[in-house]
Amino acid sequence: MKVFAEVEQGSIEWHRMRAGRATASAFHRIITPKGKLSAQSEDYIDYLIGSGFMPEHEEFMGTKWTGRGTALEPQGRAAFEQMTGLRVETVGFVTRDDYVAGCSPDGLIRGPDGRYAAGLEIKSKSPHVHVGYIRKGVLPDDVKVQVHGCLAITKLPVWHLFCYFPGWQPLHIPVERDGFTQLVSAALDEFLIRYGKARVETIPRLQVKPTASVFNS
Repeated sequence: MKVFAEVEQGSIEWHRMRAGRATASAFHRIITPKGKLSAQSEDYIDYLIGSGFMPEHEEFMGTKWTGRGTALEPQGRAAFEQMTGLRVETVGFVTRDDYVAGCSPDGLIRGPDGRYAAGLEIKSKSPHVHVGYIRKGVLPDDVKVQVHGCLAITKLPVWHLFCYFPGWQPLHIPVERDGFTQLVSAALDEFLIRYGKARVETIPRLQVKPTASVFNS
């Protein structure tokens, strides 16, 4: 994996790095939590082609809960460190070795040998969603593909999911690589082939053809 530690998440540079690249937060548009091909995959190809041409155009403006989650991320990271005793490093963006797909971890964790050994995803959802997470106590379907996508991108052995709500008990689930990680990785590879082919076919059709001059007619 390639780690871009100095890039600030949410910055112009971060948006440009993501533009045209499949990212783990959107892998549910490639494969479902049940391991099936997502019906959104063709729309996602359209989105990636468009974002590659216009990285300055941010289609997703978020909601009050996604904005709240971003604001609470430092608190969640501190709570995770206190609960687990693990030290978390913030990074901006991580890609596969071939740079064609990536993810934006909420943190990376080094092992005793100094190498990265795990990643972290923090979710600070609305009260009723957090209650559901606590009641079920398992990896939620709405983040399953993203977490395994991060494992597929980085090839790290563990990704920690930390569901945080201020003043309430958090939910900590260490997720290890397994058969579903392999399914996500294979689906991503197949998707990237289709995306690459569609991009090559579509780019010429997007380019504006010069109009004929009356002096050349």
